[in-house]
Amino acid sequence: MPIDGRFKDAITGSLEHEKRGEHAAALELLDQAITEAIREGDIPWIRTLCHHAATMSRSAENLALAKLYYEQSLARDPENGRALYGLAAIALDEGDPVTARQCATRCYTSIQRSDDEILKVGLLDLIAKNWPDLAEK
Repeated sequence: MPIDGRFKDAITGSLEHEKRGEHAAALELLDQAITEAIREGDIPWIRTLCHHAATMSRSAENLALAKLYYEQSLARDPENGRALYGLAAIALDEGDPVTARQCATRCYTSIQRSDDEILKVGLLDLIAKNWPDLAEK
């Protein structure tokens, strides 16, 4: 099976587990896929899988675990705007505006360098809602 198939199957499988209320099984499946993507050095899939796992963790109100997934992604891709924004949002949820702003500033800088126009527009809109002064730069 091609590499894309394995990782797509992990996302699909995690969603099926989540629908059945099997959150731990969903994350276990994603953790295995993340480990494979890291072993293979597949940055786009590390980014995607970690973001998916972080989103699932946030929806389960496990901010600490979501934060770990974003940090895991950043360890391999320090300019990952989605992970930086995710950490900024978690810091806001945790009542830490200083860390939130630092992460949002890094996110803004990262997306300004990005060629991904869809990601750029989406993240700039999110940053503008919480840090309008950053978006005005």
